[in-house]
Amino acid sequence: MTNILKVEFLKTKHSVVRLLVWLLPLIAVLMMAAVFWDNQYLVQLMMGQWGYFWLNMSIGLLVGISTYYQKQATKFREILTSPQDLLSYEIGRILHGIIQACIMSMIFIVLMICVRFIFSSTEEIGFMICSVIGVLLASLWLVPFYSWLVRITNLYFALGIGFLGSILAMFLSRTTWSMWWPFDWGMLLNNLWIKGDFVWGSWSLVICGLILGIILSIFSAYSFKKQ
Repeated sequence: MTNILKVEFLKTKHSVVRLLVWLLPLIAVLMMAAVFWDNQYLVQLMMGQWGYFWLNMSIGLLVGISTYYQKQATKFREILTSPQDLLSYEIGRILHGIIQACIMSMIFIVLMICVRFIFSSTEEIGFMICSVIGVLLASLWLVPFYSWLVRITNLYFALGIGFLGSILAMFLSRTTWSMWWPFDWGMLLNNLWIKGDFVWGSWSLVICGLILGIILSIFSAYSFKKQ
């Protein structure tokens, strides 16, 4: 598994993917700051937007572009015809995507702390950090989801599905259906944890996100093995 991760990191060494890991959180913060700069709940709104839209689309872009490059270049022939265990290879690709999502989230945390001080917001830094980490854990299922979807369709279709998923989450956010829509879990959790409300309902979102991520990872791995 370590060797697979090394190979995946080498594949992105001279690609736009590594640059996007740093740029996407920065672009998200700058765009959201431009929209919400005069709102007294600036930090909360920005973190909410990150939870239900920006993290989703950022993971989709990173995983999607990585998969798209390899799909266009070789259609995975060098992997499919190698003695490498295909199930392990796909799990390694998913772990690589998870590491990228973690790095993006850490960058976003640093940027949001800067925004908090610049705009003299009153949100507790500890709650902000916990909220971003919670949103990440509840959204990790997106990595195997996009890895599978881009592989069987294409990058644009996958991003379109992700975009529609986030838009639908916005309409479902104030209904009882939101708990059943995974694209909405990040925003729901953020609304609780940013205020320090670590109730069981919020932890259940993290647990569901992790379980869904494991299920989708196994599904994507077996799907690739049978390709």
